[in-house]
Amino acid sequence: MFRQRFRQFRYPLIALTVTLALLGTHHQYRLHTSYAASQRSQTITISSAGFLPNRISVREGEVVSLMIVNTDTRPHNLSIRDLNVSSSELKPTQSTMLQFSAEKKGQFTFVSDSPGYPETGYLGLLVIE
Repeated sequence: MFRQRFRQFRYPLIALTVTLALLGTHHQYRLHTSYAASQRSQTITISSAGFLPNRISVREGEVVSLMIVNTDTRPHNLSIRDLNVSSSELKPTQSTMLQFSAEKKGQFTFVSDSPGYPETGYLGLLVIE
């Protein structure tokens, strides 16, 4: 009688055992998974009025991607000297992508210094919280 009952429930018991084992493995896998750093993307337009936007806030540890677009009639760049981040000189209608990791908290100014010195009116602030 016991054998007959065992044969009847053999496959459901095997399926239950496998399901529980997989759930246990999945739970352990999720607990030990490290999460990748979040990413922040922002477009900065350089126009005759300066940087738009001229203030950017990001969180410490984020990977920051800045799309720099020059819509002015003169060449410009974007430089964050305190973080050693700088774009190449962009001619009118050119664009480029800057990518860096926001590793330390603080407020950092960004400027256009393509002729070698900060240009008047081309000033912005990057805040890392």
